[in-house]
Amino acid sequence: MISEDRSTTVAGISRPRAGGLPAPLALAGALLMALLLAMAGLASPAAHAASQQAASPLAGHHSKYNFSRIAYTGSRIVIAGTDSTGDLYMFWQKQGTPAWHRERVARGGRGHRYAKPSIAWTGHAVAIAAVNTSGDLFYFAQPQGHSGWTHRELGTASGGKYGAPSIAAVADGPILISAARNSGKLASFELASSSSGWTKTTVASGNFGAPSIITCFDSLISQNLALITAPAGGTLDFWWERLDHTGWNQETVSNGASGVTFTGATLAATNKTILLTTSLNIGAVLEFAQAIGGSGWAGQTVAVGPGSTIYRNPQIAWTGATDGNPVSYDVITATTGDGSLVFWWADDGSTNSWTEETIASSGKHAAYANPGIAITSKSVVISVINSKPGNVEFWLQKFTTTPWREQLVAKG
Repeated sequence: MISEDRSTTVAGISRPRAGGLPAPLALAGALLMALLLAMAGLASPAAHAASQQAASPLAGHHSKYNFSRIAYTGSRIVIAGTDSTGDLYMFWQKQGTPAWHRERVARGGRGHRYAKPSIAWTGHAVAIAAVNTSGDLFYFAQPQGHSGWTHRELGTASGGKYGAPSIAAVADGPILISAARNSGKLASFELASSSSGWTKTTVASGNFGAPSIITCFDSLISQNLALITAPAGGTLDFWWERLDHTGWNQETVSNGASGVTFTGATLAATNKTILLTTSLNIGAVLEFAQAIGGSGWAGQTVAVGPGSTIYRNPQIAWTGATDGNPVSYDVITATTGDGSLVFWWADDGSTNSWTEETIASSGKHAAYANPGIAITSKSVVISVINSKPGNVEFWLQKFTTTPWREQLVAKG
């Protein structure tokens, strides 16, 4: 994928992952065709999980929450959320304590309600990107040790409305945001270290779904990289950029198959490998992987989603070493069409199949949507909206344990 001459690889053919993980299928297209054939006959893995609830409702709020994303600062778990009035919030919890705290980042109003936030830790500040109902793109930041929020409008809807943004940062380095416009452009914004001005770049032209942006370190060239993925109907694309140079390089992860479209995609990175998860209109969830500095994408089926099970909004993360154990895991969360919250894990760098757990089932008082996932020093953490009451909920599973623990972050 990433080389010093910055050449572009069209990645249709799978190859072994770094660390010895062979591609289960030779072609990304063949992977999708196999899914189509399997839809009628395969059942999803058996699911089981226990939960414990500790309520923290943050009283005094009377609007339903509708979206959340989660991040970890090294000492605090932070969640960005919006509600039905368009207000933008941050919720935070000091790691290892039960109490959740709420701050209103920005008040929504007629014509400019905030929506679809993304949150990241920059090394010195909590950073949030969000859009409003007019399609304008905004950036908010709260430096460490401060209580107020700064904000800046990065882009207006005059050239096309912005959709759901994604934000990432190099620790104490550049901050990056990506968002697609309904005018047919995928854009990136970069705030360089010690700079007050944002640089806007057109990454690609096309009708893209919501992008995912992350950063990683390429040890082969000793440089930080910015990475983006975004679906465009039946095509899944990927872009990379060296942060010491200007210019995005495009790859095709998969051209799909007849009747198959990609409905979402997110990125994560290990110290050696780029991980990408995506969902399909036929209900399946896939993972693709590529060695940092390598070429070609290896694909795996995470879950087929037969019958009425349609998986939505998958989000991926990598645990790193767990409790001093060198074994690490790729982890994915998603929701189902009927509103259950599910989770998969697999040993990183192995050929083992994915293990599925149902974190929380849908029911009379529960329908889960829009999950986010992050990794702390001890646990996998997930934020999610229970759309029936409009609550923000938080789920935690400590490394190498099976129970999921639930907390009510904020009541809608």
